[in-house]
Amino acid sequence: MTRSVIVGTAGHIDHGKSALVRALTGTDPDRLKEEQARGITIDLGFAHQTIGGINFAFVDVPGHERFVKNMLAGVGGIDLVVLVVAADESVMPQTREHFDICRLLHVRAGLIALTKSDLADADTLELARLEVRELVAGSFLDGAPIVPVSVRTGDGLDAFRATLADIGRAAAARAADGAARLPIDRVFSMKGFGTVVTGTLVSGRIAVDDELAIEPGGRRAKVRGVQVHGEKRREAIAGERSAVNL
Repeated sequence: MTRSVIVGTAGHIDHGKSALVRALTGTDPDRLKEEQARGITIDLGFAHQTIGGINFAFVDVPGHERFVKNMLAGVGGIDLVVLVVAADESVMPQTREHFDICRLLHVRAGLIALTKSDLADADTLELARLEVRELVAGSFLDGAPIVPVSVRTGDGLDAFRATLADIGRAAAARAADGAARLPIDRVFSMKGFGTVVTGTLVSGRIAVDDELAIEPGGRRAKVRGVQVHGEKRREAIAGERSAVNL
């Protein structure tokens, strides 16, 4: 089975997180009409792509200060983070805020994308690199790769994919044994199906016909269907972005 790795993007508003995910996956994570109109990610956006033999699921988390609670919901289930910093603006307040949240939640691996590299000359790019190094010094990103990329021109995207695959291979696998735990980050209803919950399965397995406990509250629910990355499956295993029809 293809290894699954959950990647979270973090960084300041309008530094190109959603654009980078779109360039890597072909999927626009700004899925709400309000997001499309305003150009910022309000809710968690999701996309997936196989890169270097690894099935990467991208959690594109919000970059606006009003939506930090949504960002927390996304970061809680990720294996590695891409800290996105625009080369022409460098480190900004929410860059620091999102990075601090990643540290508090014990994210253990990642890399840095210096986006919009086509808008920065060599000196500006080097200054941004130095400021990022200063920000992450002594943290889990100390010494992590810094990859300049431009979504507009495509420069650096191949190098970014290769670096991401290398880090993904080294990421610790989640335990598929033990109790199933699925922190829920979205709930919605579908006509003809009923309630659907989504999240990252952090441990165990969830299969069709399983009975689950919903906490808090202790309610019980039977699994009617499972999807992983938009594909119908008999079961989902730890480390996979999952949608469960209850």
